[in-house]
Amino acid sequence: GTTMVVVMLEGVSINGTSAHFLQLGDADGIENTGYSSVSMLSQNAGTPGVTAATTAFNIDTSGIASRVVNGAMILTLKDSTNFTWTLQSSLQRDDVATTLVCSGTKTLSAVLTQLRITSASADTFDAGSINIAYF
Repeated sequence: GTTMVVVMLEGVSINGTSAHFLQLGDADGIENTGYSSVSMLSQNAGTPGVTAATTAFNIDTSGIASRVVNGAMILTLKDSTNFTWTLQSSLQRDDVATTLVCSGTKTLSAVLTQLRITSASADTFDAGSINIAYF
């Protein structure tokens, strides 16, 4: 019966320069294909960057090891028959005046049962906390 999931990040960072991602899964496991996702990084002192992804929802693609990310990602069940989820995300970084926004959709093969927040390489999380609320 879950129709909304909110993923909250506070002071989250990784020990390398790879991107952060959010992936969805069902009873068959985490799915890493079929995402329709676009993210935008907007900096006070730089040119905005736009990144499309089909393997996950982008959280942060900035490639800076010292970044610290805060904010929320909201997943909403759009179609309970086809298990289609939409994402709206608004995050900010502490190291520079930067906003990170992401939106997209993902259709699962069954009911959502798991989430994975990961990096694009072997980088590991080294600070911060993540909390999840679902309704």
